[in-house]
Amino acid sequence: METLGMAPGVIGVAARIFITWEDVMELLGCRKSKAYKIVHEVNECAKKKGNSPFPSGKANKYLFSEIYGIPIEEVNRVISNR
Repeated sequence: METLGMAPGVIGVAARIFITWEDVMELLGCRKSKAYKIVHEVNECAKKKGNSPFPSGKANKYLFSEIYGIPIEEVNRVISNR
């Protein structure tokens, strides 16, 4: 069965559930070193909540959105432009 608007055989692309330090730089207008620190802090918060942290340089986009008060739609817009 073929999905409308997609190439034959393509089911779809999984949505990214993480942000990178590059995404953080764009969303917050900060430098690379600050973005790395923020990603680390979001991962530490995830650990405290009992969730597994993401690998280095990545963090949960939903938790980031919650902590920094940035609407998830804006986070998704930045992610989708990469």
